[in-house]
Amino acid sequence: MTQREFALFVGPCFLVMGALLIAPLFYTGYLSLQHLTFGGTPTFVGMANYTDVLRDDQVVSAVGFTVLYVLLTLPVHTAIGLALALMLERIGNRVRALLISAYAMPFILTPVVGTLIFSWLFKDHWGILPFLLDKVHIHILWFSQEWPARAMVMLWGVWWTFGFNVIVLFAGLQTLPQDQVNAAIVDGADYWQRLRYIVIPHLLPYLSLVTLFNIIDGLRIFDSIWVMTKGGPGTATETLAYLTYRVSFVLKQLGRGSALSMLSVAGTLILILPVLYSRMRRHGRG
Repeated sequence: MTQREFALFVGPCFLVMGALLIAPLFYTGYLSLQHLTFGGTPTFVGMANYTDVLRDDQVVSAVGFTVLYVLLTLPVHTAIGLALALMLERIGNRVRALLISAYAMPFILTPVVGTLIFSWLFKDHWGILPFLLDKVHIHILWFSQEWPARAMVMLWGVWWTFGFNVIVLFAGLQTLPQDQVNAAIVDGADYWQRLRYIVIPHLLPYLSLVTLFNIIDGLRIFDSIWVMTKGGPGTATETLAYLTYRVSFVLKQLGRGSALSMLSVAGTLILILPVLYSRMRRHGRG
């Protein structure tokens, strides 16, 4: 392929990305330096919006819960995805196809529909689980207390994400070199030794891929919060994305909301750069 042909193939992609991603990002950065409300005239304030939001206790709380959500859900749904992908390798094709469809269902559903289905199971007073627990005299207000509500949001995150991990990791297992596995069996390696020294190292690129996507999804979680808790009780389940929406479109402070958006982008880059760096080093060694 010549450079001209390469440019013809890649050029439209760059144009679309520039129009839909890069240009809005620069415009958001411009708005973050302004004092601006709906219907008002923008006034340049420099870094004042950034200093204001960094001193805001609500921002600190939202950032803390967002990071906590990512740190607690990421290892759980990754481990579940790996375990289920390994299990799929050991069952028949018909049952495997059925299970893959079941595992993928939460992820295939749009987040709003998936959140509605999930919240109906735990909704205070009339959800299925509270109804059953009432029969044995256990009363928990899942969405009206701080830590039960946070636990429900994290449980939803695990439920909605693990199917994606199963599919990606199972696809990775299909590329596993069987000659290495057979050689290890001949040498007397048991299942756990093969898993540790052959399977897991082979799956590292796929694990880094799902980690990368899951971190990005976790940091931008908004729609499920809006449907399930609206940041409550109080601000207990308010994420940085939801706070950005509330500041921008409820309080109508577009300048501060844009500053929060830029801080979200910066925080996402800080968290995903180590994963990208490890992938680049691994490919470089290859």
